Amino acid sequence: MAEVVSSIQIDLDPEPVWALMCDPSRYPDFVTVTERMVDVPDGEFGVGYVYREYGGIAPFLSESEWRVTEFEPMRHQVHIGDDGKMTMPLDIELTPTDGGTRLTLTFGLKSIWYLAPVNAILWPLMMRSRTQAAMDETVANFKRIVESSG
Repeated sequence: MAEVVSSIQIDLDPEPVWALMCDPSRYPDFVTVTERMVDVPDGEFGVGYVYREYGGIAPFLSESEWRVTEFEPMRHQVHIGDDGKMTMPLDIELTPTDGGTRLTLTFGLKSIWYLAPVNAILWPLMMRSRTQAAMDETVANFKRIVESSG
């Protein structure tokens, strides 16, 4: 599975960081690859919560469904996305620090079997660097938004 990691120090306690991370309607505000939310249901955010979004890294844009599979308040979330061609685990980790909170995002891509050969070429050629850049921009956007409102 292809994977990228991006981390950033946020100068706030975990509570406002966690609150923004638990609000899928706000994801297009900071997640670089999310163009728009397709479905954000009412209800409690946690294990089993399912939302839909549209986005991706050009030229690979699609609608995807995301399910929260792990949820440890103020500490850890795992979301598993699926667009029919790729499974995309997203691991979200909050770590308290002396100066606030460290946010670490780990994003993976696992393609459906018949696309594995194409992805074996595209990942090292261009998609790894594009995905890393998108993740780095996402955590920077997140920091800017949460610190400006916190």
